[in-house]
Amino acid sequence: MTFTRSAKSALKSCPECFSEFEDSVDVCPTDSTKLQTVSKDPLVGTTLDGRYLIEGVIGRGGMGVVYRARQQNMDKDMAIKMLYSHKVSEPEAIKRFHREAKTVTAVRHHHIINLYDFGMYQNQPYLVMDYLEGKSLKDILKDEGALSFERAGRVFTQVLEALASAHESNLVHRDLKPENIMLSRHNNQDDWVTLIDFGLSKIIESGDGSMDHVNITKVGDVCGSPPYMCPEQCLSSTVVDPRSDLYSLGVVIYESLSLKLPFNAKSAIEMLDCHLYATPIPFNFSIPEMKVCSEMTRVLNTAMEKDPEKRYQSAQEFLEKFQEAVKRDGVKHRAMKHREEVAQFHGLMEEAKAIRDSEHKRTSDEMERLAVETIAAAEKAASSPDPQVLAQAVEGALEEIEGECPYCGAAVTTALKFCANCQRQLLGSEPKGLGASRTRPGAARPLHKTTEHSVGFSSRAKEQMGNQVGLTTVQKALSMLFVIVIVYGCYAVTTNGEVIKSINRVMASMQNKPEPEETETAPESAPSPKPEHGGKAAAGTKAPASGKK
Repeated sequence: MTFTRSAKSALKSCPECFSEFEDSVDVCPTDSTKLQTVSKDPLVGTTLDGRYLIEGVIGRGGMGVVYRARQQNMDKDMAIKMLYSHKVSEPEAIKRFHREAKTVTAVRHHHIINLYDFGMYQNQPYLVMDYLEGKSLKDILKDEGALSFERAGRVFTQVLEALASAHESNLVHRDLKPENIMLSRHNNQDDWVTLIDFGLSKIIESGDGSMDHVNITKVGDVCGSPPYMCPEQCLSSTVVDPRSDLYSLGVVIYESLSLKLPFNAKSAIEMLDCHLYATPIPFNFSIPEMKVCSEMTRVLNTAMEKDPEKRYQSAQEFLEKFQEAVKRDGVKHRAMKHREEVAQFHGLMEEAKAIRDSEHKRTSDEMERLAVETIAAAEKAASSPDPQVLAQAVEGALEEIEGECPYCGAAVTTALKFCANCQRQLLGSEPKGLGASRTRPGAARPLHKTTEHSVGFSSRAKEQMGNQVGLTTVQKALSMLFVIVIVYGCYAVTTNGEVIKSINRVMASMQNKPEPEETETAPESAPSPKPEHGGKAAAGTKAPASGKK
């Protein structure tokens, strides 16, 4: 982005991204923020110390302004951070500016901003650093939303590696926040991390007791950004150490994955109080989709302990635990999101079907009319002596109930498209014989069991299904039809002459069947039968022999 404009042209600046535009532009094309008319920065277009051509403003902060410049000798883009002119009279601001220059040059790491030069221009100190063509983590979270577990693993692995290198050099950043984590493209690699803004950094006291730039802030000064400050920073009188950066990074990771802060505070003072005394909201309670992330919850709880002795004692230890949590919870998080998407899809499909079929459902009047017609047809068939009429009536009645519910398997009335067992509205486009879909090769199985309302139905679909009309009248009509059929069958049997003759022959044959002969001998003591009619023996019997001849 090179700024070339005439000296007489007006200038507008975006208060959000600090980009500069001509007077004809009213809205920032990047973030749609209304532009503000500002006076042209006097340094734009000038050459700093005969080496750096100032081309434009990159951004502004509380301490100074950052310019984009070109190093004329090497023809290379650079970033120049210059202290505000009204801050020059503040000794504390000058000390912090010098401290940033010393601390950045003390550490050399590929994920920490490189400092190339330090100088004074019209009594204003400036720093010459790398020009990064990228976006801060804050802008990415604002524009793209929360980071995925995979992307968070890549980003914060680099951040922890940079912190490990800085801590080995006895350097504490003290101002870790999304604004100070830049992501750019480097060597065909996306999301290349660079830590910036070491203005509040602190070098730990060396072994020889040297106090150079150690206690630069007075007792009672609070330095840092309240949402990301550790408890010892909030107390100001407590010494900070590398574990303070790990606390701040824990808050940054928490926010990057959930877009939420671990504390609900309404002001900066309340936020400081939360850091000192409140218990952070567990990460798996931050948003519903993180409820399965138990490993990341334990890692962040350890990083955000109030007592530094209970936190991770080094950036390397934090890195190992963080990478392990990303591997485990990343898989669980993806699986849970997939299940939710599938359930949501099925719920929407069921809702669409219920709403569509409710437009074709029968009213109570139509059902009553169908029942009356069925009863009339049954009575007509019963009064007719022709068996074909009865067969047609029975077949018609069976057609009305042919098929089964694809959800519960109960018999359903195809014409009504409704299952009385599970109270479901069936698809109006299904062909006769709904049970065929349950056994057809390759057919999908029902997704839901028999319940009052399927899980995933919206209130609108439930209301549509709740208005279904009962089938009591139809059930009575069908029962009466079958009773008439049975009665007619009995009547037809009893009035058929041939059938009656056959039954009489069977009954007669059963009555004329001879009785079985007795095979047992009568006992000897049984008395002889007495002759009837004056002593005459009964036919077929002999008189007892006389003792005289």
